[in-house]
Amino acid sequence: MWGKGKYLLIAASLAVLAVVAACSEEQVPTQEPVEFNPTEAAVTERDDTEPGPEAGQEEVAGDAAAGEALFNSNSISACSACHSTGDDKIVGPGLSGVYARAGIRTSLDADAYIEQSLREPQAFLVPEYPAVMPSFDKFSDGEVLDLIAYLKTLN
Repeated sequence: MWGKGKYLLIAASLAVLAVVAACSEEQVPTQEPVEFNPTEAAVTERDDTEPGPEAGQEEVAGDAAAGEALFNSNSISACSACHSTGDDKIVGPGLSGVYARAGIRTSLDADAYIEQSLREPQAFLVPEYPAVMPSFDKFSDGEVLDLIAYLKTLN
C-alpha cells in the first residue's frame, strides 16, 4: 500500500502544477489602434431599368445573401467557426448588433471598421478576447461589401 508520504508528494505536486499554470497564463498585449485607410468599394454596373433608392433611403452596396454564404462557407476560414450570429461567445464575440456597435468603437464609420477588422484584425482588439483572428486580406472588395451587408442584418 501507499504510505502517507506518497500522498503528500502527489498533493504537493498538484499544488505546484496549479501555481505554475496560474503564473504562466500569457497576457495578450493590447495594441493602440492604427490609422486605417479602407480600400475603395468595388463599383458595379447597374442596369438603368432598375429602380434606384427612394428619397432618403441608402442604396445597399453589397449582397447580404452572398455575405451570409461566405460567412458560413465550409472552409477553415469560415467566420462561423469562431463567431456566432447571436450573442453567444465562441472564440470571438457574438456578432448580433455588430454593425450598430462598429460605428462607436473607433473614429471609423461602421463599414470601414468592419473592413479593417477583416483585413487588419489586430488593429483594434475587442476587450477580453485574444488576438487570434487571422487577416482576411484575401477577400475581394465585393466580398467585403457582401459580408458588411450581411452583418447589417444581424440585430
